[in-house]
Amino acid sequence: MVVGGGAALQGSEPRLRTRDWIALALLMFGPFVLMIGWFVGVWLLWASNRWSMVWKIVGTAAWPIGWVAAASAEFFQPPLWVSLLVAGVIESAVYLALIVEARV
Repeated sequence: MVVGGGAALQGSEPRLRTRDWIALALLMFGPFVLMIGWFVGVWLLWASNRWSMVWKIVGTAAWPIGWVAAASAEFFQPPLWVSLLVAGVIESAVYLALIVEARV
């Protein structure tokens, strides 16, 4: 937080703590670790006080929604990389929104 001449307030808490960054990383990359990482990320997300109930639900649903969108794109039979890109863009947008919307 900036005051007057640009001096930072001493003792001001950062928007996201290390635990919150770990939660977001596990939400994004946890499905590639036998899904256990994703479940731990969801648990850390819900244990955090940085997000409202709505953002916790959105963060929990981001990965499944991204993959449903990728599977739905297969109906049009695009190349595999296009389907994966669709999933990645949706998920990345949600995780970026979680970073921006985190409460101090």
